[in-house]
Amino acid sequence: MKKTTVAASAAITLLTVASTVGTAFASYYPANRPTYTCKTPSNCLGADHVVFDSFTNNPVVGDERPFLAGSLNGANVQDRIQVKDGDQIVVRAYVHNNADSSLMGGEAKTVAKNVVFRLIVPTASQKDTNIIGFITADNANPAMINDTMSVYADTPFTLEYVKGSAKFQHAADGVNQKTVALSDDIAGANGTKLGDINGCFNYSGYVYATVKVHMATTPTTPTTPTTPTTPSTPTATTTTPAALPNTGAGNVIGLAVASVAAGTVAARFYLSRKVSRR
Repeated sequence: MKKTTVAASAAITLLTVASTVGTAFASYYPANRPTYTCKTPSNCLGADHVVFDSFTNNPVVGDERPFLAGSLNGANVQDRIQVKDGDQIVVRAYVHNNADSSLMGGEAKTVAKNVVFRLIVPTASQKDTNIIGFITADNANPAMINDTMSVYADTPFTLEYVKGSAKFQHAADGVNQKTVALSDDIAGANGTKLGDINGCFNYSGYVYATVKVHMATTPTTPTTPTTPTTPSTPTATTTTPAALPNTGAGNVIGLAVASVAAGTVAARFYLSRKVSRR
């Protein structure tokens, strides 16, 4: 196994452990590498070999060692960001070959060969985690450096690299700043190639990539519709009709006889009165 691979594996292991046992804090590696300073903003004496991001008082970015940071909604970059569901973090990495060409006298020793940038975006669901950036070059010493930024929230979340978002903004000729698209391999096992990079502030630049935040949403329990109450069928009130007069055959005859008898008596009374008046 290559030395760079061993170092990278060790760094990843340490960072993974740190992020799983509690709060994840941003840190850079190797922490004890040689550093360089600027006497004045225009008088910066670099290294006598290819090395990345080791100035402690860069006139533009300050300490270069914590080279990885992120921002939300155009805000200033930060090493530690609180997020919510759907947030998109624009991750930014500063890339600067600190080799000082004025001391070397030969471009072959000042140019970083086959520079590669890799971004590790953790996919495990956590409340607090680290995004890690790596810069490597064939002839750099140290061969690999890395830095982290931390992301946290009140509830567990996962992170996703947004495909097609990676780009490199720098001046390949030391004068004209250009932005070039980078491969999505940036988030893969081997990273993406930045090419050869000359030593000097004029050739420094930024790698950008977007990372999206996902949080599990608690499904809303649908409200069970209320079953409409079936209206009760009104109870029919049975009214017993009044008893009808008995109209049987015997009763009809009796009524008829009584009626005739009454009529006979009335007739007799009438005739008797008529006779007496004569």
